[in-house]
Amino acid sequence: MASLSIFNSESDEDSWVIQINQLVDETNLTILSKMPVCIYQVPKSLSCVKPEAFAPQLIAIGPYTHFHPDLYPMERFKVLAAKRLLDHFKKHDLKQLVEQLHSTGPFIRASYHKYLDLKELTLLYTMAIDGLFLLDFFHNYLNENVFGSFISGLEEQVQRSGVKLTKDAIIRDLIKVENQIPTYVMWRILAIETSNPMDSVEVQEYLGSMLLSFCDKHSPFKFTHTPPSSEAVTKHDHILDLLYHLVVPDHSEKSETLIKSQGMCNKNETTNIDSLTSKGSSSKPKFSLTLLVKVKDSITWILATLKKLKDVNIPLIQPIKKHLDPILNVSSHLESLSSNTPHSETESPVVVTKFTIPSVDELHSVGIHFEASEGGIMGIEFDEKRGIFYLPVLKLDVNSEVIMRNLVAHEALTKPDFLVFTRYTELMRAIIDTVEDVKLLKGAKIIEASSSLSVEETEVLFNGMSKSIGSTKTEKLDETIKKVNKYFHDKRRANICRTLTEYVYSSWKLFTLLATFVLLAMTALQTFCSAYDCPRYFRPID
Repeated sequence: MASLSIFNSESDEDSWVIQINQLVDETNLTILSKMPVCIYQVPKSLSCVKPEAFAPQLIAIGPYTHFHPDLYPMERFKVLAAKRLLDHFKKHDLKQLVEQLHSTGPFIRASYHKYLDLKELTLLYTMAIDGLFLLDFFHNYLNENVFGSFISGLEEQVQRSGVKLTKDAIIRDLIKVENQIPTYVMWRILAIETSNPMDSVEVQEYLGSMLLSFCDKHSPFKFTHTPPSSEAVTKHDHILDLLYHLVVPDHSEKSETLIKSQGMCNKNETTNIDSLTSKGSSSKPKFSLTLLVKVKDSITWILATLKKLKDVNIPLIQPIKKHLDPILNVSSHLESLSSNTPHSETESPVVVTKFTIPSVDELHSVGIHFEASEGGIMGIEFDEKRGIFYLPVLKLDVNSEVIMRNLVAHEALTKPDFLVFTRYTELMRAIIDTVEDVKLLKGAKIIEASSSLSVEETEVLFNGMSKSIGSTKTEKLDETIKKVNKYFHDKRRANICRTLTEYVYSSWKLFTLLATFVLLAMTALQTFCSAYDCPRYFRPID
């Protein structure tokens, strides 16, 4: 069996030797030490559920996908866009630009997690073409009234062949994990073509404005903060990384770390059943619950006997059969009571190990209301006193699922100890089970009414989210989930208690009369059956 190798020929091995020599150069080592890996390939554990959400379908960007046979036919459109941009600047042709990018080779290779089996010149041409194309594409976002030449030309060319490709397909591809190039490449190209130094504020502001505008236009979330345009270029590795940090701000990670170190989970600050009822009757549900548990066995026996009597053909009890159904309904409430009653007064609140939380409809049924949080994902909170669950506002369209899946993958690959966005998607997947759940969130303005996805499509989006991610742990969000779960179970227990109180206390005299009747009837039947043949008189109703 042939051994696996990254090389396909001797020339590949020669290129590898050259690259290694370049990497160990002192100057390049200084660059590499400052440049962390930022562009990864998505592991199968993340992509197996829906591979097309991570693999580009139309446009290849960067060395991971640039030479993919299915995507290469679009190369000519990228080259045309690159030429148009070079003609606009009137400074260099493509060959001259590549020569000026020569020193960036080691920096570019350092950005990618996978070994790049490309010669230096091939890599630089790849980056130059893709970088120029992206600058041409992102430039359209500076002024939406001016439609970019690439998009107009692309649509015209494609329509001639009888196929309609949309701008959305390009947007989805540009945001995918493996389809990224370092922002540094666009920054460097723009500086070269405008004859400005890299630290020029004008260059940073221009590029940063384009990138921020693109993210703002296509993000499923409203941003709680917008950094200066220059920071969008200097502090973020690529467009997906910028979008992630706009959705999950840098300070949120510090906040989670602080919460964890302080041990914010305080068992004494949990809601009990007393706080869910009015002050005037705060002790009544608790007293009723205790009393009902004590008499549960007796009531259950009476109800079981009445159920059997209902199926027996005795003329004497025919007139009261029609009154038995409401009383027999109590049995279902007693089962719920036994399954939801704590074993002791000091039992600890529900602990969320895996994601278990009722759906939106179920939460709403016990009085929980939903409102938009002002702090985005990190503003997810639950107000126990008012019963309000705060969630970030979502703007959904045909691109949202791909964007959210790739944000999850980016987080898993770059911040494996801080999976707050992943936890958020798990939360939404857990609380959205049906179309009714989506309608309730739309009514609460958590999902914007202007979202282009239908109610049915939105429900499918969240329930179709990948379940291949392992269990995550985020202290603040997990604490919120605990509060919601405890409030729900306490409120439901209080409702069951109230229902049983209405059934049992209001019918207590009838229960007493029925119990007396049952005892007398059993005694009479025993006496009767000792003298006569009972089966002849007791026949089940057909």
